[in-house]
Amino acid sequence: MHVLSIIGCGNMGEAILEGVLDSAVLDKSGIAVFERDQGRRDYIQKKYSVSVYDRFGDIRLGQYVLLAVKPQDLPEVINGLASKELEEKKLISIVAGVPSTYFEKILGKIRVIRVMPNTCALVKKGVFAVSRGTYARKEDVAFTDKILSNLGQVVFVEETLQNLATALSGSGPAYFFLFCK
Repeated sequence: MHVLSIIGCGNMGEAILEGVLDSAVLDKSGIAVFERDQGRRDYIQKKYSVSVYDRFGDIRLGQYVLLAVKPQDLPEVINGLASKELEEKKLISIVAGVPSTYFEKILGKIRVIRVMPNTCALVKKGVFAVSRGTYARKEDVAFTDKILSNLGQVVFVEETLQNLATALSGSGPAYFFLFCK
């Protein structure tokens, strides 16, 4: 059985995947990836040799589900997750601007950890703002810390500060750099 399922393996999803494998927190057999883009699936499969799925219905979710999709793709993914057996699953979300309560309202008493990464994680110098949802437990926070700490510094914040963390270290600087470019 997989321990970690990564839903969406773009740049940040791949950075986390690589960090997990480099740190040996999990081995390849403990990770499954869902990616809808064929070229990206082939690339991830070839480079990391993990289980990669192209149909959401085929993936067997691990104990932890890392949700690494763009906000505009979230409704489709949430519908897919809602159809899965989620009891005792834990959700780690790096979806920008989406609070834990959003997932709890739709998916029930799921244990949610909200994470705001920044682009420096791509070179293992990131800062991750991490907060707990209503039902998350200490062991969920500890697991999240374990999989992210190889990619930079993990900072624990109240969820009410997540939007501020996003503006200061997440997408805010990215927009600034884009503007400068």
